[in-house]
Amino acid sequence: MQSVFDAWRDQVLAHEHDAAALRGGEHGHGHGGFTYANRPLDIRRADDPVLNVLYAAVGADAHVLDVGGGAGRFALPLATRAKRVTVVEPSADSVGLLQSRAAEAGLTNIDVINAPWEEADAPSADVALCSLVLHHVSAAAPFVAKMQAHAKQRVLIVEMMELPGALEVPFYERVYGAAPAPLPALPDALRLLWAMDIFPDLTMLPAEPPALVEEPDSALDYLRRRLSVDPDSEADERLRAAMDDLLVDTPDGLIVRGMSPRRQAILTWRPGG
Repeated sequence: MQSVFDAWRDQVLAHEHDAAALRGGEHGHGHGGFTYANRPLDIRRADDPVLNVLYAAVGADAHVLDVGGGAGRFALPLATRAKRVTVVEPSADSVGLLQSRAAEAGLTNIDVINAPWEEADAPSADVALCSLVLHHVSAAAPFVAKMQAHAKQRVLIVEMMELPGALEVPFYERVYGAAPAPLPALPDALRLLWAMDIFPDLTMLPAEPPALVEEPDSALDYLRRRLSVDPDSEADERLRAAMDDLLVDTPDGLIVRGMSPRRQAILTWRPGG
């Protein structure tokens, strides 16, 4: 019988293989390869459900280790509350954005390690955080084990209930005629942790509209990067046609027609607990 760990690995590798084949052999969605620099957000925002849960777990004297922290979606606001934040991020582009945004905000308590988590020489911290990264990691068990070994008080993993990348599936189908195999999602993450004798607390967050970004030009740029579509190509024509058919402008942003609301969850536990 295939183990939980092997099933996870095979699912991630199948997605990477399918995505590369559909995009003409170009890799990029795998852990450490694809860069999505999320747009700047208010670092003092109070309406982010994930961030509000993180705030409850992070005290003023805490050191936070943000694994795969990207351009600082959570690291920047956490740095306004915590004593220190260390971000481990493999993408040099994301690190550059993080550092420039931290400088603009006057934050001096953020350290950055530009390396994959598996290779990083990172310090221990009170809280270890990983948001929407684990589903790209084929060797997930050692990845989680290293997080747990570096966390003194708590580990937090943010994952999605629906398959990650679900909003892109209709566009893959319109542009390439098929979509990649799905990545692991929250139910798979729970099975993985249980197989590691980790039994986390689960916090389900409110459903979010199936929205991309606010403006059509931004959505086009996002989808071009996610699907590896060159501007003014035949694939780009199909993508534009798909956007005309599938995107609906609403007060919540550009909604993907026919998609269910999205749900995120936070898995958290005390190391050794």
